[in-house]
Amino acid sequence: MERGASQRTYELALTPGGRQIRLDGKAVRSASRYFGGFQVVLFAPEDLTVARGAPADRRAFLDRAVFQRAPDYLGEAQDFDKVLRSRNAVLRAAQARGGGTRDTAGLLAVYDQRLAELGARRVLRRARLLAELTPRLRAAFAAITRADLAADARYASSWLGKDAPLDDEPALVERLTAALASSRPADLARAVTTVGPHRDDVELTLDDRAAGAFASQGQLRALVLAWKIAELELLTEAHGEAPILLLDDVSSELDPQRNEYLFDFLCAKRPQCFVTTTHRRHVLASDERVDFEVRSGLVTRQNAG
Repeated sequence: MERGASQRTYELALTPGGRQIRLDGKAVRSASRYFGGFQVVLFAPEDLTVARGAPADRRAFLDRAVFQRAPDYLGEAQDFDKVLRSRNAVLRAAQARGGGTRDTAGLLAVYDQRLAELGARRVLRRARLLAELTPRLRAAFAAITRADLAADARYASSWLGKDAPLDDEPALVERLTAALASSRPADLARAVTTVGPHRDDVELTLDDRAAGAFASQGQLRALVLAWKIAELELLTEAHGEAPILLLDDVSSELDPQRNEYLFDFLCAKRPQCFVTTTHRRHVLASDERVDFEVRSGLVTRQNAG
C-alpha cells in the first residue's frame, strides 16, 4: 500500500491452522495496529438484514464504522469488554455462593468505576460517529429512493434517557456509575451486567418510525446501502482518500435500480473496490476493471465485462 511517500506491505494468509497477519514482513499481534493503517469498508449480504436483526447486530454494525473512523477505538472497546468480563465473573461467583459479601461489594465498586469510565468513552465515540454519519445517510437515502422519506439513525439506551448529553464525557460517566449502582441487585440475581453500552442499540427510522418494523424490504436495503455510502464519504473526507471497498455478493441481493445506483456512485467516486459475485453481469462497471474466476479453489484471470 502506498500513501504519500511511504509504502507498506500488508499480508493476510488463511491456512488450516488459522489466520496469519504480517506487516512489512513481520508478524502482527495487535489487530488495531494492522488495520489502523488504512480504512476498509465491507458491504456484505448480512448487512442488509441489520435493521430487523438483534440489537447486538446493530451495535457491531456501528462499532465497525467507529473503528474505521478512529482506529484506536478497537483498543478502547477491548478494554471495556475485559472489565465487563471481570465484573460478570464477580457476579457469577457471588451467585454461586448464594449472595454477595462485603468483598463482593468492594470489587464491584472498583469495576463499576472503571466500567463507567470506559463505557462513557465508548458511548461518546459512537455518538460522535452517528453525528457525522447521519446527515450523509439522509442525503444518500433520498438520492437512492427518490422518495419523500426522512431516514435517521439515533443512539438508543435505557440507562441514558432521552435528554442524555452525548457530547459530555464526565456527565456520561456519572450517569453510567449511577445506573450500575441501581442495577446491582438485578445484576447479582442474574449474574450478569444488565446496563451499559454493551446493551445499547441504534434506532434506524424512516419518518420517525422504526424501520425494522414498518419499512419494506426494498426500503431496508436502501437504508443499509445509504449507510455504507455515507460511511465511504465520511472516511474519504476525514482521511483525504477513499477507503478500500469490499462488496461481498451484495449485487445479487439488491434490485436492479439500487444496484445501478451503487455502481453509478462507485464510478463517480472511484474508490479501489473488490467485488465478489455469482455472475459478472451484476458488476456494472468497466473502467480499470479486472475479473477473476474462482473454481474448485483455482483462481484464473478472465476478460472484463
